[in-house]
Amino acid sequence: MKKHLIGSFAITAAAALALTGCGSAPATSGSTAGSAENASATQAGYSLIEDGVLTVGTEGAYEPFEYYVDGEITGFDIDLIKAVADELDLEVDYQVVEFDTIIPGVSSGTKYDVGIAGITVTPERAEEIEFTDSYYMDDQAIVTSVDNADVTEETYADALNAEGIKIAAQSGTTSESFIRENFPNATVVTFAGATDCFAALQAGQVDALVTNRSVGAQLIASSFTTCHVIKQVSTGEEYAIAVNQDNPELTAAINGALDTLSENGTIDALMEQYNIK
Repeated sequence: MKKHLIGSFAITAAAALALTGCGSAPATSGSTAGSAENASATQAGYSLIEDGVLTVGTEGAYEPFEYYVDGEITGFDIDLIKAVADELDLEVDYQVVEFDTIIPGVSSGTKYDVGIAGITVTPERAEEIEFTDSYYMDDQAIVTSVDNADVTEETYADALNAEGIKIAAQSGTTSESFIRENFPNATVVTFAGATDCFAALQAGQVDALVTNRSVGAQLIASSFTTCHVIKQVSTGEEYAIAVNQDNPELTAAINGALDTLSENGTIDALMEQYNIK
């Protein structure tokens, strides 16, 4: 089954976990070329912070969705929102900020037109912002060091739910909520980004970490080969783009662009490019 979910927008029970996986990077901005001569926003009835530009709140520590390569922001979400902007004949201004500031920034209507950063659809967030149709579904993964024989797929439920056990998660994410719900006796150690969680595990500062499945697989394959996934938990978390509630025409326009990108194979191609399953 394909993992992108254009047109579905079903808020699953798993989506009721708190907030999803993204961390932080130094606040920066940049733009990529679309059409400088643009009147489509006015014609479509939506508003933008800057004429002809889609101002995007994102973060930079959630590989493969958004991360840095040679000082440039890249990733599946980054390319996806660029493709959406191209469909709308807009330029893109990426504002790379702390994850926890993205939803408030979109909600304010003054900082970002949209937010994209592996954002899970939750009822709590839907009270602050509007969600587009879902474009991807992810799950949680429990990760330990490969030489940790005490925590396995068979023993993790009890082994991690004990006093003195430290489990890392990215702050303000569904992974953090998952730990608090499933391992209440353990100590949650939060970090700004997923890579920080892995670095702490590799350094022996924590006993395990919880992150989203795709992120865990990517970071283990690329950087943290002394770690491995001991358990993948199917939580069915849907990723979507956040839009200001007072801008429904923009939500509709983005949904139309997502439909086109799904139908013409662009989303599948991006998933293959970034090795997202």
